[in-house]
Amino acid sequence: MRSHIKFVAIVNILYSALGLLGAASVLVGGIFGGLMSGGVISFLAVTATSVVAACVLGAFSLFGMIAGFGLLSHQQWARYVTIVVSAFRLFQLPLGTAFGAYSLWVLFNDETRDIFNAAS
Repeated sequence: MRSHIKFVAIVNILYSALGLLGAASVLVGGIFGGLMSGGVISFLAVTATSVVAACVLGAFSLFGMIAGFGLLSHQQWARYVTIVVSAFRLFQLPLGTAFGAYSLWVLFNDETRDIFNAAS
């Protein structure tokens, strides 16, 4: 089960890095889209929406990345954070769903609980 935990941690770090890149793209795209709209009101609306979307995506990605590093050292808090992040990833079709379900399977396994409880 240790190899599954390590795999979940590494994929979580990589998937979260892509999420941070996506958040930056949403932010930059929203700002440029707002500039191209031509009006002040539409610029503010598009920019505000992209800032909120980028912050939400970036926050989940940042939590996932930090939790991935915590999983590598078998930190109990990282298991809980990864469970929450994985539950939200179930809604990201198709790769997020597959990875989220696999992560939840690994992290709710009895052997995994024993590994994390022994490390505490």
